Amino acid sequence: MRKIKVARVFPRITKATPNDELAFYDCPPMFIPDIDEVHISVAFTYDVPKAEWLAKQWEAAGLPVKIGGPAFDAPGGDFIPGMYIKKGYVITSRGCPNNCWFCRVPI
Repeated sequence: MRKIKVARVFPRITKATPNDELAFYDCPPMFIPDIDEVHISVAFTYDVPKAEWLAKQWEAAGLPVKIGGPAFDAPGGDFIPGMYIKKGYVITSRGCPNNCWFCRVPI
């Protein structure tokens, strides 16, 4: 079974925004990579109108789009490192999956 490829779209770039090949910050590119669905992650309520506009742009490209994130009080669910924040960032209220011997915030 093939793993679902998810493009993540962010209405704002911060230091914590992922920078891998499936992270986007605007409208769909001219050549869209092979993806199965789009998640628009909204951290700040100020960005909701732009996120809704971006959702329409990605839907127009024929892709299924989900919109959510902290701005919508959406529960985080299972934490997947690097999915919606850059790898290496730690959310101390959830812990870190690396289990380093010196860390005080393991999962």
